[in-house]
Amino acid sequence: MQNPLVLFTVPLLKTLLDSGYTLFVRQSYLPGVEPGEEETKEAFLITPYTNIGLANQHFQAIRFDKRKYIYQAHRPEEVEKLYIAAGQPPGFKVYSAWLKGESWEPDDQLAVRLRKYMQIHTNWRPNHTVEASLEFEFGVLYIFMRYGQEELKIPYHQLIAG
Repeated sequence: MQNPLVLFTVPLLKTLLDSGYTLFVRQSYLPGVEPGEEETKEAFLITPYTNIGLANQHFQAIRFDKRKYIYQAHRPEEVEKLYIAAGQPPGFKVYSAWLKGESWEPDDQLAVRLRKYMQIHTNWRPNHTVEASLEFEFGVLYIFMRYGQEELKIPYHQLIAG
């Protein structure tokens, strides 16, 4: 199944720092570890912020995540840790809260799961156009599905887990 997020890399980190991002919220990212992938022990998601209020709201939203952390760019030792994470250390995958490309289409496997979800949880007719998009809310990736005036918000990890 496709992972729609961009890996957190050194060039991306440099661009974010140069663009004024000073706060980076780290959290666990379960969809980042593919089933059967033995070399990845753990995956993380890093979300950049320029606004301390939004970073704190995000941090509170993930308060039960034991791996949560806020990196502050005014602290050199924390910038150093960000560069380590951006280097994709062995055994870990670190993603950024940025989607690959400008548009998103579900792959065949996810499209099947979306149709099944609609059949079980809605009265929508699958032969009509249903719009789907990906959006983040405080580090959680959601699939928004729209059918006429109705809208569903489904956590991405819930759909890929089956």
